[in-house]
Amino acid sequence: MVLNNVFYLIVKTFFRVVFILYNRLEVRGLDKVPPGMSFIVASNHASYIDPPLLGGVFPGRLRYLAKESLFRNPVMGFLISTLGAVSVKREDSQRAGAVMKIMLARLALGESFLIFPEGTRSSDGKLLPLEGGAAFLSVKSGVPLLPVYISGSSDVMPPHRFFPRPAKVRVTFGDPIFPDNAIEGEKQRREAVKDALEKALHSLERVSADDRSRKCA
Repeated sequence: MVLNNVFYLIVKTFFRVVFILYNRLEVRGLDKVPPGMSFIVASNHASYIDPPLLGGVFPGRLRYLAKESLFRNPVMGFLISTLGAVSVKREDSQRAGAVMKIMLARLALGESFLIFPEGTRSSDGKLLPLEGGAAFLSVKSGVPLLPVYISGSSDVMPPHRFFPRPAKVRVTFGDPIFPDNAIEGEKQRREAVKDALEKALHSLERVSADDRSRKCA
């Protein structure tokens, strides 16, 4: 257990340092993340670098699903599994129920889990309409959502590119979103959580866009 934690800290630090030096990583809003709590980290998704990027900056171990094929490379498999990746078979990844079951089991253990509520990668870095999976997990588990917006990862490693560019990336954490048990009906609670998440991510997206515009002016 101690050795596993040591490897985790080494790999986490490695990824963070690489992103700081190569991509001028900037992290904002970490003060909004209460220590010792588990979260469903709900982030936009525009690049393959997003999971290790968030794993490197989140204050704690962050679990996320990764295709079984990524573990075939011994080095890559060791790095991502140490950082928190959970292998999922191709047939399971195509069944929403199986995926939700895996994540709910991890959340029940008090772990934090990363989910991309858009359901797919954005080709241009702009936020896509959200699916209902993140809200479903939050209401079912009682674990709050933590909205996160990544700016610049689509420039670092867009689809079909095999080596990252030295473009700047910024990770911005928003305020946690707790499921409101005062709302009657699970479907209504899920809709309320989904709406709150969508508003939070769009707000973070606008702030990131405004910051980039000011720096480019």
